[in-house]
Amino acid sequence: MYIDVSYPHSENVTLGVWQILPMEIVSDIVKNEEYNFDGVLSNEKYNILLYLHGNGSDRTNSINLYELLREFFHIFAVDYRGYGDSTGFNLTDTNIVNDMAFIYKWLRERSRAKIFVWGHSLGTGVATHLISDLKKSNESVAGLVLEAPFTSVVDVMKTSPLIKFYSFLPWLHTTILNPIIKRDINFDSKTYITNVDCPIMILHAEDDEAIPFSIATELYYTAVNHRNFTYQGNVTYHLYSPNGYGHMCLYLETDLPHQIDVFVDQCLEFAKDRLSERS
Repeated sequence: MYIDVSYPHSENVTLGVWQILPMEIVSDIVKNEEYNFDGVLSNEKYNILLYLHGNGSDRTNSINLYELLREFFHIFAVDYRGYGDSTGFNLTDTNIVNDMAFIYKWLRERSRAKIFVWGHSLGTGVATHLISDLKKSNESVAGLVLEAPFTSVVDVMKTSPLIKFYSFLPWLHTTILNPIIKRDINFDSKTYITNVDCPIMILHAEDDEAIPFSIATELYYTAVNHRNFTYQGNVTYHLYSPNGYGHMCLYLETDLPHQIDVFVDQCLEFAKDRLSERS
């Protein structure tokens, strides 16, 4: 189902969203328009997944992954402002995260189901910042999946052969790298991940040529070394051997369904333990 989500904003931003029903309730004999989409959303039985796509794509590029994920989740896939059919400009880290925070609250107002967040590539930067910001208002999610993540945009750029070639030049940082930070487009996950108070699962392929797996490994160790596992939960890292997955095709990994299943159970058990501690 396609949803337009507009909200009070000086730029009148409208975000395009797909609501993808969990496979459990889908039937070949029921037409799409006959489903009670609002009713499914309000049903706490179905865990919700907020899916945040990568930079070189929009929500339409992950259809194969959705077919896998809907076995576990009720999916809401969003296009950032300026992507796909979403409107708006000023594509900064802060603006995109504020947009996604609105979507989170929009979902929370309509459902008490557990909400998970799955970010791919750029979406991992949005996701870690989003969850860190939600913590400030005592909001939290059940679990976070980071697919092909990075520590920051600047860190990724430093791995580029071209940037490495010019690294000796004194103006490289002042003219290219520092402006990325000043323009608020650095998506500094290495900072925000320390404030993520839920279990995290990191997925990366060794043959990912867009984001080297060494960066994902660095993010993993940052999370592990700056984490209280008692109230923040575990961090799981699945690094896949070269198998043609690259940057976009981790959904082909045969162990992924099992890994998601285990992670969801882990998150639900963690949430249950946290609730019992408060009561």
